[in-house]
Amino acid sequence: MSFQKVKSSTSRCFDISTAALHIIAMLFMLMDHLWATLLPAQEWLTCVGRIAFPIFAFMSVEGYFHTHNFKKYLLRMLVFAVISEIPFDLMYGGTWFYPVHQNVIWTFILGLLGIHIMETVRKKKKTPVFVLTAILVTIAGGLLGTLTMVDYYGIGVLTVFIFTFSADANGGVCLVKLWLFIG
Repeated sequence: MSFQKVKSSTSRCFDISTAALHIIAMLFMLMDHLWATLLPAQEWLTCVGRIAFPIFAFMSVEGYFHTHNFKKYLLRMLVFAVISEIPFDLMYGGTWFYPVHQNVIWTFILGLLGIHIMETVRKKKKTPVFVLTAILVTIAGGLLGTLTMVDYYGIGVLTVFIFTFSADANGGVCLVKLWLFIG
């Protein structure tokens, strides 16, 4: 876990370490999971717990842009997606294999693959091709997320892309705060 600041800013945003952001997101996720399993009468737990997703989406994008080896990063995500799928299926479907809904890590994997395609084209410095690719990947990501029934569906994949598109425009934690107020 990294203790570096997420973004050094001179704007009105605050600085927070990636470790602190991970811990905050994990606490929110725990609250959401407590509501889903042990305390279903406590609706406030899921309301607060849903804040975890945009934080994890942001962190997956940050992970993409700060990793030295995308293949290893993607492989780690795949391993965790497969490991967590069985408990997820047991919780949602009551069975070891529940093809109707996939865990959230698959959402991030689709987002990361889309980012990788867009960034590969962007690095070739052909703006019209990049714009067309970004549009097509965004549409495909939204559709794939919905068709494969990953957690948060196509909107979840699009959320990952939103953090990608805002990465250069002083996005990051400011966008997380915006999501909290309008989402």
